Amino acid sequence: MILRNARADEAHKAYQCIEDARSYHKSLGFVQWYPGYPTVQTIQEDIEAGIGYVFEADDVYGYCCIVIGDEPAYHVIEGAWKTDKPYAVVHRMAFSQKSRGKGLSRQAFALIKNFCTEHGVEAIRIDTQEENKVMQHVLEREGFAYCGLITFNGGPKLAYEWDS
Repeated sequence: MILRNARADEAHKAYQCIEDARSYHKSLGFVQWYPGYPTVQTIQEDIEAGIGYVFEADDVYGYCCIVIGDEPAYHVIEGAWKTDKPYAVVHRMAFSQKSRGKGLSRQAFALIKNFCTEHGVEAIRIDTQEENKVMQHVLEREGFAYCGLITFNGGPKLAYEWDS
């Protein structure tokens, strides 16, 4: 699997990953993203800004947004970040239904960490819903530490950070 910039003609495939993840979250009894966000337009804007990425093997299996630099929503935290190093933020990480159960999250995070370190960034921050126990498990398994609560997109989120 590789991580690469998404192309404009892949916005709908990337968005399908979001929809598949939404359905999966719903089956687990929670809503990760509020209704109407993210949209295909959100994905298109990510791609146009050069921050939309796909995970690809023989097809697109996942999508995420990686922003190297400041995230204003992370300025206020009930808790404390691990470091004050420059960081990247991962948003809107989602995988297609066909990828479920294949262990791709481990590969995906290895690719994200490698991407960030290649770009001179030694810390990664990410947030998730309190109900998203699967993502919390994946983050902890991948060496992310729980740092506290932030407010993002209208609600509290669990904030995690990894540093090399």
